[in-house]
Amino acid sequence: MSTDPDTLPLWREFRSWPRTVQAGLAVLAAAIFSATFFIEAVLAYDFPDESTWPSGEIPEGVPIDAAVNPVGETLPEGVDRYAGEPLWTAEAVEGEQIAHLGQDTLRLTDERFALERDGDTVWSRDWKEYGVEIAVAGDVVVLSLPMGDLADEDYDWPGRQDTVALDLATGDELWRDQEASFVSVFADAVIMTECTGEQDDHVGDCTMYARDPADLSLQWSTPTYASARVVQETPWTGEPAPDHLLVESFPTGNESRTLTVYQGGDSLGSVPTGGDAVLSGDTLIVYDDWDDNPADGCIAVLEGYRLGESDPAWQLEAMTRKTEDLTSCGGLPTVDPVDNQLPLTIDGKPAIVDAQTGEATWSAEGEGQAVALSGTNIAVIDWETEKLKLYDTSTDAELWSASANFGSGDRATVVGSTLWLYGDAGMWGWTSCDLYAYDLASGAGVALPGTASYFLPGEVVTATGEYDQETLNAWPSDLW
Repeated sequence: MSTDPDTLPLWREFRSWPRTVQAGLAVLAAAIFSATFFIEAVLAYDFPDESTWPSGEIPEGVPIDAAVNPVGETLPEGVDRYAGEPLWTAEAVEGEQIAHLGQDTLRLTDERFALERDGDTVWSRDWKEYGVEIAVAGDVVVLSLPMGDLADEDYDWPGRQDTVALDLATGDELWRDQEASFVSVFADAVIMTECTGEQDDHVGDCTMYARDPADLSLQWSTPTYASARVVQETPWTGEPAPDHLLVESFPTGNESRTLTVYQGGDSLGSVPTGGDAVLSGDTLIVYDDWDDNPADGCIAVLEGYRLGESDPAWQLEAMTRKTEDLTSCGGLPTVDPVDNQLPLTIDGKPAIVDAQTGEATWSAEGEGQAVALSGTNIAVIDWETEKLKLYDTSTDAELWSASANFGSGDRATVVGSTLWLYGDAGMWGWTSCDLYAYDLASGAGVALPGTASYFLPGEVVTATGEYDQETLNAWPSDLW
């Protein structure tokens, strides 16, 4: 799972807006971010009694919440600082991402991509536009970025992409394409949409192509009624395309959105929606975990669609957690199905939901928040003790209990035998900056330094230092 902000739906949409709008929102975000620290310093929280709240509304005067889990020296009881050495360490400028491929180092920023060897730059590529797509495919690296100025009044959304394949060793250009409106890059395929009709509030005459990254040869193609791009993003160091591609298209410009699942060049089903989605077997799960009114409870709505059917096969409401000061709601800790099962919180209790039927196949006796799944085991946060617990759902036995800091908006993922808990990146930054790893076998916990910047295959990269001058450290993504 990637925590790169570019892989998040809000961030991708944000970068599609005109630069003047982006700049204005960035200034507003900076003001809000600075204000949270000032408010935290001058206010001594006296958290309200939720039982006195008027039904359905938030009372005036409730203080604005700062970060739920700010960075600090205090670790959860029994959690130690990780004593192992990082796989690699590198100095990075603002927003830079780094990966190691053998003896080579790849550096990616919003303006530059470079290959380094023995401390020297072998080759580099510079650009002025945001939103670059990159993937390494064997001996080839494919880069795709927007053509033209997004702030130009004559810019016709979604525009076109300048896509170029480079020899990874030398940086020499192998091929170039400037016809596609959207490009999604995988290690074994470049997914392109080419349109001849208008796309701004019109349905264009479009075709989606899958091409070989090495020579641009055609793998398959299919007609599509609008510009389309793949939803499942992959790390830029290169992951293969999944068998089932989840694709979003925009039939009337960027004001509407349709999700379609493709296998090869065949469409397996489409759903018009404004929500996010994940695929589990033959079921497309569409979810919306944005809730701005905690006074009515924090709810995420999920719907399951059988591929090829227009009506949902099931619908349910899962609970999300309120922030510590009760003023807002967090999101779902994870939305990744495991063996067609989803960890959700139903009626205040951790539960496992069958992704095919929407029915709970297991539920805990006590209240808490479902965090993540691993086989028949489910990790939960007990709302009474604030403990992280692991249950064996086949026997209902509690396998272990451990102290944890887990905020309402934090995320969780399992990599092998390691459960990761970390802050969630959104348009305005991280909900928390802590990064913890727990051994699924024993419950032993360790804290890694810095913030979780992004996940790479086999690695998690953390950042320490100032935002504009960071030190990146890579650690094994499976510590046990």
